[in-house]
Amino acid sequence: MSDSEHEHIYSDNDALLEDEETALEIAALESGSMQSEKVKEYINHKAALAALLEEISQKNLDWIQRCDIVSSAPIVVEKADNDLDRELSFYQQALEAAILGKQQVLKAGVPFERPNDYFAEMVKSDSHMARIRQKLLDQQKGIQNAEEAKKQRQLRKYGKKIQQEKIKEREDQKKAALEKISSIKKRLRSGDMGDADDFEIDIDSDGESGKKGKLGRDKAKGGRKLLPNKKRQNKNEKFGFGGKKRGMKNNTAESSADLSSFSAKRNKSSKFVAPSKRGKSQRPGKSKRQRAF
Repeated sequence: MSDSEHEHIYSDNDALLEDEETALEIAALESGSMQSEKVKEYINHKAALAALLEEISQKNLDWIQRCDIVSSAPIVVEKADNDLDRELSFYQQALEAAILGKQQVLKAGVPFERPNDYFAEMVKSDSHMARIRQKLLDQQKGIQNAEEAKKQRQLRKYGKKIQQEKIKEREDQKKAALEKISSIKKRLRSGDMGDADDFEIDIDSDGESGKKGKLGRDKAKGGRKLLPNKKRQNKNEKFGFGGKKRGMKNNTAESSADLSSFSAKRNKSSKFVAPSKRGKSQRPGKSKRQRAF
């Protein structure tokens, strides 16, 4: 159905409604049921209002019990339709009433300002506020735990990264040391030893290579055997130092010929005393023990 057909149907319906309303109005006029509207009357009995005011007024009460303020001048607005002027006049009247009311309260000696240590009664109960406080504390603790967990995750990631770097560095050092050792072995097998300075091999790059190189130079140049340090010597004397253990204390030609530890004074011969052949004294018999008592 097109738009023109829709508009035609709507116009026909409106015409039918208007015809029905017109027919109802004509029928009401003919029956006389329609009545003229009544005009609203405004009643202002000033005398009665004044009498009621006089009746309910309590002039014998103090001002602090009445708390009424009368403005010094009535509100006069030149243009009542001007919202700004009208609201300004209301504001000025309220401000004047507040100033006069404060003076009257001070005159009556009634405190109206909140003291510094004043605590108003709470609308919520203490148990309800305690639950709210606990909930806030739980939320704060949850936030702190989440931040701490995040920090720990970051630290773990950083620590793992450092650990991987250290492992890689050690692997590189080990690989470099193995390559140097393999190159030395190849040169030893080939018989190409070169000069004595060729033995200065930097095996450890952490600072001990110079020490090892120096030891190698001393051994190569001087031709003497390098002894271990004092601590190593003491441990070797106490625990041994590897190799064959059986027969270590047996005499040799050199030890037999070495008389430096022999003491003539200590080994000086003295009168020989033969040991007793009787041996240990025997325990006396029972009869002898009884006679002794």
